[in-house]
Amino acid sequence: MTTGMGCSSSVVLEESVPHPTTPVVDTDEQGRLPSLVSKHPESLVDAYRRLDEEICVLESTTPGPRLMTAEAWIELLKSAKSSVSGVVEQPPPSPPLPNGQLPNGTIANGIPGGGVLNRPLSEEIDSLTESAHKEMVKVREIILKLDIVSNEFKAAQQEEFIARLSRTAMDQEADHFREEMIIHSRKRVLTLRTAFEQLKRLYLEQDRLLATVYNGAYGTVTEQRLDTELDSARDVRDRLGGAVEQWRIAGGLLRAAAKGLHQVVEYWELIKPSKSAEETITLALDARSTCHGALIALEAAQAALPSVEIPYITIRQQSAVRHALIYLLTDMVNPARYQHTRDVFSVFSTNVTKAVQWLHECYNETLKQDFDGADQAATLLAKNLREERLRYIVNRMPNKIYIRPVIG
Repeated sequence: MTTGMGCSSSVVLEESVPHPTTPVVDTDEQGRLPSLVSKHPESLVDAYRRLDEEICVLESTTPGPRLMTAEAWIELLKSAKSSVSGVVEQPPPSPPLPNGQLPNGTIANGIPGGGVLNRPLSEEIDSLTESAHKEMVKVREIILKLDIVSNEFKAAQQEEFIARLSRTAMDQEADHFREEMIIHSRKRVLTLRTAFEQLKRLYLEQDRLLATVYNGAYGTVTEQRLDTELDSARDVRDRLGGAVEQWRIAGGLLRAAAKGLHQVVEYWELIKPSKSAEETITLALDARSTCHGALIALEAAQAALPSVEIPYITIRQQSAVRHALIYLLTDMVNPARYQHTRDVFSVFSTNVTKAVQWLHECYNETLKQDFDGADQAATLLAKNLREERLRYIVNRMPNKIYIRPVIG
């Protein structure tokens, strides 16, 4: 078993995100989204149907609004990381994500958030990981030299000194966790941007195709009405899509926190039967680091949904857990304090698990139903508009072969 970072550095980020799920279209080996383009000659009618069906599939994933939300989330994480640098007892960041949405297929001032990905994804985190690991090794060596693992009297004498060491180590570790969240979020932005760029290309190709059929005006009154209704339905779905992304972020972080806290309880239970001082310290540091990662994830989850009060978890309880982590290395030597810390971890783990279940149920009963309804409405209107345009194209150019334009 490794100390500290080895067992817990990924607890905040590596957990899958099942609540709520995000529809994502699979990409090919080059990262491009699949196309239904036939290698055989394609009629204008078939080309329009294919393009519109591809657009409909991608629009349902709302990559534009989700991309804007994901980029705003990165900025929030960066500001939170800056504001708490070197400070342990700061409250979670509270500024809400922007209410403005980026509609599917539209660009504001070029590619949105184009500067977010300029820095290499793992450049800074390697340095932070190394610093946090060195601090953890330093703490372990000091505790071994002080010989406090099996001596209550020595542990009591060194309590505040060890607490100061713990605070310093946790400060560096917090920077590592926050940077890891930023890097994980950048990967999400890359996925969303790939889908967003593909949707833009499909829109452009479809517009060029329609320009060869229409003379700058709608073909029928029905087509105009359906197009107007579809625009409104898309706006509703896009607004909800951005909100779904926020719940996706919060749900994933909360699930990661719950998983980490379950591991913490297991680590803590193993301390008493451990055979050596080094093994005991390793288990204690693993428990502290994993629990600290869960706390950071929990704070981030609350920041992702600033207008939602997540039940079962209180600021007072989080403060109690953080206090337990600071004094954990000396409290583990005292039987009464060891049991108290065990109770703190166990209750906190249970409450976070309850919060995960609540978030899942709340999402399914509210936002998911709203989004699914909006998506169904927009999809139906898109289908009706497609059929109306297909009738018009068939009447005007039933046998024309489609020549696909070159789109960069």
